[in-house]
Order: sequence, then structure tokens, then C-alpha cells
Amino acid sequence: MTPLGRLSVRATVPGEGPAIAALWRELWDVQEAFGGYPGSRDPAVYTNLARLLDEDARARAGHPVRGHHVHLVADIGGVPCGQVQGWFDRHGVEPTTPFTCEVRSLIVAERARGFGAGRVLLQALTATAKILSNGMPYVLAAEVLEPNPAVSFYERIGYVTVGHSARMDPAQSASSRDAFATSPVARVALPQDALSIAQLDRVLAARRRAMADVRFDPPRLIDATTVDGIATQLLAHAGDEPPNPAVLVSVDADGVVVGAALFIVQELEPPFVPGLRALLGHFAVSPACATTPVVLSLVALACRLSLLRGASQMAIADLSAPGTELHEAALALGATPWSRLMIQACAG
Repeated sequence: MTPLGRLSVRATVPGEGPAIAALWRELWDVQEAFGGYPGSRDPAVYTNLARLLDEDARARAGHPVRGHHVHLVADIGGVPCGQVQGWFDRHGVEPTTPFTCEVRSLIVAERARGFGAGRVLLQALTATAKILSNGMPYVLAAEVLEPNPAVSFYERIGYVTVGHSARMDPAQSASSRDAFATSPVARVALPQDALSIAQLDRVLAARRRAMADVRFDPPRLIDATTVDGIATQLLAHAGDEPPNPAVLVSVDADGVVVGAALFIVQELEPPFVPGLRALLGHFAVSPACATTPVVLSLVALACRLSLLRGASQMAIADLSAPGTELHEAALALGATPWSRLMIQACAG
């Protein structure tokens, strides 16, 4: 029991869209205070969100799961006081690769904090993921902004950090990027790079496993089908303009591909303030090369592409721990630490 009544967790029901939309507004204010993307202040945005939430609740018909999406609310005295969303999926094809439930938009109203609602919401989400995994291993994964005290909350309940991200204004690198115009030089990948990219994918998979990030397949054998598939995908996106998303590669003075990363520009949609953000991740560097110059070349190219497409912010994701060469190289053009990825592995 809490001083406000009995705490329970359940699916959403029609008619409480405005109350849940108010929680979202509170979430964006909290996230923005810790450096997250700003949320809209327009009441009409949240009125429309409330309508969409009620439509979603009617479609769910009392069930928390709809397709890959899980939506749960914490309830005290019949009124929602918190909510969490999850996205259940699998990021690989190997039988040993666990399912992943991404923790999204966890928020407890300020009036109800301190009664354990956040922990109970995550417990309910974990129980739902266990049912969806059908006896197979699964992980819960949450991205937490670095200044957010929620980092310690997740650590207390068994989550561990497996990755980091940084963020930067792409224009910050404009004055220094020419210093990295020598070898290696980054460019958009071509179909003939397919074998090199397949080899670097193994490097990336091994690094993720070494960091205890088990969401993805372990290193896989390279065969002709894998290489042909990568080449076909690159050929399909070939054109005068860089594709979105785009695979970027770093090439040494002899024309050998020594690093790769994935670049994409995404739209931020309401209730975020509309805009464009770029994301650079999936870094892989050949073990035969120094990490710093390769990463610098990839970041510098991604900054140029971000400015070309009008993105005012760029996140640099999938980084190793602070102090490692990969992490420090990503900060060398002016990026600052932004968030961490935390997971909790569970048996089926």
C-alpha cells in the first residue's frame, strides 16, 4: 500500500489518453533537462497524442501487447501515475541470439515517485517479455542519458552498461576536419567493398560480445551468399546522392578498406520538436590499423553529410567505454558524452 492507494500495473484503456499524454509531456521535460532532444510545448500536440493513445487502447482491447509493441501503465486509485513502453524484437538470426525488449519512455509522475512504481513497471515489462520469448533467452535494453540519476536506478535492479554514445554539432568539426583529409579517407561504400565490410562485421560482432552486448549475432562465417547480399544492397542504393542510411568506409593510402560505420538521418516527430538528427554507429576498425585516424575520418565524413542534409545534431553511437581508443577518438572532433546503453539478460 502507498499513501495514495493500491499500486497496480495494467494495459491502457480508452479515455485515459489525456492522462498518459500528460506523462509524456513530463517525460520530455525530464529528458530535456538532462540533455535530451526538446519536446513540444504546443498543447495541440498533446491533444492529438491523447487521441492516438485512446485509439491504440481501443485496438488493444485490454491487452498490453500489440504486434511488437508493449504498453503498460502504473495505476494508483484508478488514475495512471506512470507508464512504460517496450519494443520486442530480435536483432539476429542465430538460434543462440536472445530476443530484445527495448525499454522506451519509462516515466513516473512526480506526485507518485518514491513508491516503487518505476521498479514495478519494469518488472511487469520483464514478465511480458518472458511470455513473448516463449522459453528462449531475452534481454531488456534501456538507453539512459548520462546525467540522469536513473543510471543508478537501473544498476540497482541488475542492468549493466554495454555501450556508450556521444553527441555533437556537426558544424563544430568544420574548422578541424581538413586535418583528417589525409589517409585514411572516408567515403560512401561501393559494391566492391562488400567482402571488406563482411570482414569488418565480424570485428564489430566480436567487440559487442566482448562488451557483454549479447543482443546481436556472434561473429559469423563469411560465405559467398553473405558477400553477394551486401554487394546487392550497396548496388541498390548507388546513385548521385549518398543513400540514407549509408554505409561509410575508411580507406588507406593503398585503397584498402580499414574501417566502416553506418550513417543515417532521421526525422524527429511530435511530441519532439520537429527536426532532423543524424546518427553514426556500428563502428568497426581493422585490427591491423590504429583506431583513432580511422574513426576520425568516419566522423568527419558523417559531419559533412549531416550538414548537407540539414541535421543540426549528430549522435555517435555504439562506442566502447570511456578511456578506450574508440570512445576517445569519437570525442576528438568536439563530441561530448551523451548516453549509455544498459541491458539485463534473462533466462527464458
